[in-house]
Amino acid sequence: MINPTQTDLAKTLWEQSKAAAQQAHQSWDLVMKSQKTMMDSMRAVGAPFAQAADQFDKLMAFHETQYKAAIEYMDQMSAEYQNLLNQPKK
Repeated sequence: MINPTQTDLAKTLWEQSKAAAQQAHQSWDLVMKSQKTMMDSMRAVGAPFAQAADQFDKLMAFHETQYKAAIEYMDQMSAEYQNLLNQPKK
């Protein structure tokens, strides 16, 4: 049996994981939207196009990994919260 404190904690963890996933998505979105500006900036300081493109690809890969990890964690917290809600209450 679960008590209200456990349910509240599970809900809080789920809400925090949801916020983290939203932030990761927004960060990735900003990187995608700023591709031209970032490339132009790197080229302006003398980086060859290939190097600038490689750095941008690495940044995109980093944000993709962060976003996927945040979604996986949110899914895990959602499942745990759902399991608690399905258990008999004290």
